Amino acid sequence: MARTPVLFVPGICGSFNLGVLLDWHSPTLNGWSFPPFVDYGKNFVVAFVKAGYTLNQDLFVAFYDWRKSVRDSAQLYLKPWIDQAKQRAGTQQVVLVGHSMGGLVARSYIQSKAYTDDVAALITLGTPQRGSAQAYYIWGGGEIKGDATMQTVFSVYLWYLRHAHPLQTELNYLKAIRTLIPSVRDLLPIDDYLLAQTALKAEDRLVERNLVVDLLNQPSGLATLVGRVPVTTMAGVGFSTVTAIAVDAPPAPPSDPVIFPDGQPVSDNANGDGDGTVMRSSAQIEHPQVSNASPFPGVDHNALPNHPAVLSQIFGMLGVVSPVIEALPPPEPRLVIMTASPVTLRVESPGGVPLTAGGVLGASREGVPVQAQRARVVPGKNHGHSGKHLNIAVIPRPTAGIHRVHLTGTATGSFALGAMLVSAEGVTLLGGGAGEAAGASAPPVSTITPVATHYGQVAAGTELFYEVEVQSLEVSPTVRLDAPRTTAEAVARLRGAVGGAVLGAGDEGADPVDVVLGGATDPTTQLDALSRLVEQLVGMDDPALAEALIVQLQAAKG
Repeated sequence: MARTPVLFVPGICGSFNLGVLLDWHSPTLNGWSFPPFVDYGKNFVVAFVKAGYTLNQDLFVAFYDWRKSVRDSAQLYLKPWIDQAKQRAGTQQVVLVGHSMGGLVARSYIQSKAYTDDVAALITLGTPQRGSAQAYYIWGGGEIKGDATMQTVFSVYLWYLRHAHPLQTELNYLKAIRTLIPSVRDLLPIDDYLLAQTALKAEDRLVERNLVVDLLNQPSGLATLVGRVPVTTMAGVGFSTVTAIAVDAPPAPPSDPVIFPDGQPVSDNANGDGDGTVMRSSAQIEHPQVSNASPFPGVDHNALPNHPAVLSQIFGMLGVVSPVIEALPPPEPRLVIMTASPVTLRVESPGGVPLTAGGVLGASREGVPVQAQRARVVPGKNHGHSGKHLNIAVIPRPTAGIHRVHLTGTATGSFALGAMLVSAEGVTLLGGGAGEAAGASAPPVSTITPVATHYGQVAAGTELFYEVEVQSLEVSPTVRLDAPRTTAEAVARLRGAVGGAVLGAGDEGADPVDVVLGGATDPTTQLDALSRLVEQLVGMDDPALAEALIVQLQAAKG
């Protein structure tokens, strides 16, 4: 008898497909993965494979476009994933395990008229069944607050949106979020959570409201949910979690879009009865037919799908013998290098002792010496298509020093090269804040440096060399053109193209390249002379190469 397949539905920012996220592709189940620069979701898959499940046979990750309303994601993505899982596994039903917003996507399908009795059970992990106060900062003001995964993925996505999407280039972050990511509104609390002076503002009178989740939680909606599937909720506790936000009047004068239309945040009220993002009262469903599992102390929001205790309990519910599940090590620092069309990317990363948070060399967080690592060559992975290269190279545990970047033009056009550092540190709050539980902890906070960006021009075949200098995990990398190397490469290619010919030489057959190099000492004059030489000696026989070399030489001028 076929085993009921399990579908993991990730939370917001837990699915990655740049082509779809930039609206270059229509909704599709193909080309998705977990974000390549975070550890999100990987332990979930590893644990299930150890338990005997087979990926894409009876275990599926139901990736989706997390920007869309949860209702749209349920229709466009989750339902097709369920149909695919049933067909491949040969079953009539599936089990859904939804983390964070993924649980809302699952509920949206189960509680909808499109439901076809094909879900055997729903398990939610840290799902904001009644919203999360943190979402007000993102939806109201474009301030990215959240767990490490959300911060990192939002940063990368918004960089690509600004540098790769022709229609959204000039949008500010708030306008981009309000226009393109309506799902954030589906995370707003449906209970009173904004505190004006000493009184809570009535949620049903706010300008920005979460109507989707409000309707899901109406008595009739909950009756539909529990009447259709068994529901179990799981929650983490022990982390300082925002319960309410004290606000002043909205900023004046009004902007477009209006910033914080329901009040400018002043301070947060928080306590430790949550996972750092979602309060336990929101992660659970108050209904006699819902099984609210005992909360997991010390498991933060982002760790819920990966934590051994959580996974073991899920296996018990499924009647599966739990394998030995190792806890994930602390997140590794990463150097992320990105390009936005039309170039390919290759990074030469130096060897040495990896950086640790705080700029400490040679010791890990536990005080164990960190071993030096060898130099590495990391090719960029293209997350776009042949006409629009969107390359990302991820260098885990980067070392201080120069990381050499080699770009090759694939067409004539402009490109952007960006570099950022991502690290995570746990922070313990000693208490003392308003409403804050003494001894509560904060989940690992993703420290993301601003993206250092360089712009340039290429033609097909242009070879450009850059240096990305890393000093510490707290300081943005420095991105600069390696003009000497770029020039030397152009000169070598020019020599190869002319094959030692002396056509056009000025002094008794002397090599024309040597004549230029031995003439003008001013670099700008020299590069201009080399460009003219390319036109004379290469332009007629190979105009494409000539264009590539001229663009390369002009880039070296800075």
